[in-house]
Amino acid sequence: MAVGFQNQGNSCSANSALQCVAHTPELSSFFLKSDSVRGEIAIEFRKVVRVIWNNASKSVKPGPKLTNPSVQPDAQEYLDFLLGALDQEFKKQENPPKGQKVRPELPSPVADFFEGQTKSTVKCPKCSNMVSSTPDSFTSLSLPVHETAQPVSLESCIREYTKDDVLDSWHCPKCKRNQKDAVKKLELGKLPRNLILHLARFKCDSSGSVEKIDTTVEFPQILTLWEQEYKLYGLINHMGDSDYGHYTATIKLPNGKWYSFDDEVVEEIFELSRRRAFTIMDNPNPAKPASEIDKIGFNFIWIMD
Repeated sequence: MAVGFQNQGNSCSANSALQCVAHTPELSSFFLKSDSVRGEIAIEFRKVVRVIWNNASKSVKPGPKLTNPSVQPDAQEYLDFLLGALDQEFKKQENPPKGQKVRPELPSPVADFFEGQTKSTVKCPKCSNMVSSTPDSFTSLSLPVHETAQPVSLESCIREYTKDDVLDSWHCPKCKRNQKDAVKKLELGKLPRNLILHLARFKCDSSGSVEKIDTTVEFPQILTLWEQEYKLYGLINHMGDSDYGHYTATIKLPNGKWYSFDDEVVEEIFELSRRRAFTIMDNPNPAKPASEIDKIGFNFIWIMD
């Protein structure tokens, strides 16, 4: 299953993200078993998945609908495009049921495998009234990374993402007044079965210049959230700066070994890079009961720089 992707000019970011998604066990298993989704992206993605899992070639050229050499998205942008396109194609039906003018949306495995929800609550400092927002869906979380000479942990980046935010002004519906210093709390209301964590390593200063933050982020191969264990199975790495760079993927295959996917070059590796990690992907520990996995569903996929 160590199959490389040919670079088509500017496709290293797409190749790296595509490798991680194609090696997501639940999604690849669906495409190996089913031909039901007939959208343009799904058809080309299915071809790639089958080449990989049938070990049919040392390298493959992804179809033009999957990688467009004239467009150079970063890996996170490509990931959003790919999952969004597959999600929409899953939901489509060729024709509406008899007697209906509008096609109903079908359940999407992409949503089942990758979608989670955040929810926020604001507490009034005057009357302690709590106001909750409508849950927001996500397929990846973009974690802040601060510039420091000392390594930081992935868990600290998650805590920073969910830390309380003090608002300058907030209108309390109970007090009927604008209040200062109201506290907004962000929580992960529903964790996805496969979690994608993006390390926000690029910052923009007041002049508009973009710089890359090279802080080393230490991440575990087993991540515990809310007493649930998730196993790391993929990383997207970025080498270079904000003006020029190159993406690779690092993936743990079913044989238990880690491999570097640098376009069509695939090599076994024995150490994971913390400084270059840009996006992280995990899946739930299969030792947990299925009911727990369904309840908290978390697959650790990768971290991106």
